[in-house]
Amino acid sequence: MIINNLLLLVNYSKKITPMRRYFILMLIVVAGFLFVNFNIADNNIPQEEVKTEKPQYHVPDDVQQIIDNSCYGCHNSESKNEKGKKKLQFDKMSDLKTYKQVGSLADIADVVTEGDMPPEKFLKKYPERQLSKEEQEKLVSWANNLAKQLTPED
Repeated sequence: MIINNLLLLVNYSKKITPMRRYFILMLIVVAGFLFVNFNIADNNIPQEEVKTEKPQYHVPDDVQQIIDNSCYGCHNSESKNEKGKKKLQFDKMSDLKTYKQVGSLADIADVVTEGDMPPEKFLKKYPERQLSKEEQEKLVSWANNLAKQLTPED
């Protein structure tokens, strides 16, 4: 009866068969259930404590000097190099979750080992920022060791 009245209000001129009435009633029930289900917050469920602790790590002075000289110019949040900033931001690394830090450190080790960083285009403009073999080894060793420290043991 209520459904008939609702449909008449919106100028529904076709005859309402019992099957249509049942279908419309089911749609209203399902829509009401979904509305109630998604709008009621269950306050009885205790919220688990979320660990927000960020792992802190130390960057040795010699490694920091290498990063400052050859990496930081492109890989920081204030950089104009959007591509470098998108790939890695050294100043925001401590804000990352542990698994992302480990991934970033692995990426650092890979690109330095492969000789992809600093890129050739950068080195043509600033040849003095080329990493020596010793600097490459220090940076890769630091990244790998720190990644191992941050990786939880099973």
